[in-house]
Amino acid sequence: MFVLSFDEQHRVVLARFSGIVSSEDLERIDDALATLVAREGFVRGIFDFGAVEANAVPLTFLVRYGRLPQILLGQERVIVAPQQEVYDLACAYAVQQLDFGNMEPKVVRDLDDAYRLFGVAEADFGPVPLSV
Repeated sequence: MFVLSFDEQHRVVLARFSGIVSSEDLERIDDALATLVAREGFVRGIFDFGAVEANAVPLTFLVRYGRLPQILLGQERVIVAPQQEVYDLACAYAVQQLDFGNMEPKVVRDLDDAYRLFGVAEADFGPVPLSV
């Protein structure tokens, strides 16, 4: 499950994942981001996996997913992954993205670090309906 928020002033979208993350969640976030980018134009992204309790994304899916063109084409992304397993997967994804010609996302352990990288604060974000 995920929730999207958007900071219009800084052009940053925040996707916060929780519970069990599945392949379907990643496909749904891609659809929502494509719609948001079509409407808003250039945005940077923070993908927060801090509240994830378990990963149900098969490694085969993650490898294929990492080879896809990025939705936020040429735009900065930060992945927040405090848990070691999620951190390792995020780092592997980042390398795959770079190897296949995409901008490599930064991987950090703390949401505050991601906020600092983009010069934003939690209070800057407003909700985005999933139907964007």
